[in-house]
Amino acid sequence: MIVIPRRLRATFPAVLLLCGGCLATRGDVEKLQLAVRVLQDSTRVQQARSDSMNRALVREAALTLAQQFSREFAVTSDSLRAVSATLQRLQGDVQLSMHDIRTQMATLQEGIGQSQRRLADLGTKVEASAQAPAPRVDPATGSAAPGGSVPAPGTGPAPAATEPAAPPAAQLLTRGKSSLDRGATGAARQFLQTLVDNYPLHDRVADAQQYIAESYEFEGNKAAADSVYAMVVAKYPTADVAPTALYKRARLLEGAGQTEAARALFQQIVDKYPRADASLLAGEWLKTHRRP
Repeated sequence: MIVIPRRLRATFPAVLLLCGGCLATRGDVEKLQLAVRVLQDSTRVQQARSDSMNRALVREAALTLAQQFSREFAVTSDSLRAVSATLQRLQGDVQLSMHDIRTQMATLQEGIGQSQRRLADLGTKVEASAQAPAPRVDPATGSAAPGGSVPAPGTGPAPAATEPAAPPAAQLLTRGKSSLDRGATGAARQFLQTLVDNYPLHDRVADAQQYIAESYEFEGNKAAADSVYAMVVAKYPTADVAPTALYKRARLLEGAGQTEAARALFQQIVDKYPRADASLLAGEWLKTHRRP
């Protein structure tokens, strides 16, 4: 049997209490440590779960933005294509309208020129009628003397005069063009044909033939005009008036309903005379009359 000294008996309960208090504190610490570990594990799990959710949200947001951008880009592309198509149609309409305006202006100017020429021709005829001398009466026969004058008594018929020389070519061309501008087509052709017959090698013969064709066209004789225009192109292919004659012939064919034949002539102007003014007009006609 263990005998406890009297001095220690009084302190023994206190020692037991202290030892019990130490044991309780360690257990609590272990529990606390276990709780901390559990909390840390739970925090890591929550963090991993939160990261996974964030990544999923980011992917979803990126996919949504990409789809929205794709839709908006498609809408923008469609709008641009529609605007481009509208501009192309507008440009074509403007070009067609400009061609129609130029055609109408040319027709109007031609009509005004024809009216002016007819008025000038009428004025010339009226003036010539007013200035014509009155016929004189032959006292011997009582009838009007030929040529409007009475021959002197005792005189016979005047000797035949030699045929005068033709005027210079430049003068004939000027008179012919002036007569054509006045609408006197017959007189114009007479001057111009005289130039062609008497000066076949003159450098303005092609111009004279061109004016002759225009005189026929002015009279409405389109067959004769077409024939002379064709002759100008065939006989004087390097003359300045050749592309113009070819263009006028193409317009005659177009007016007669021969569109394909006119198209061939317009294309010939573009290919053979690319620097001529008629080539620009022919090119515009070909653009506005494309085959379907």
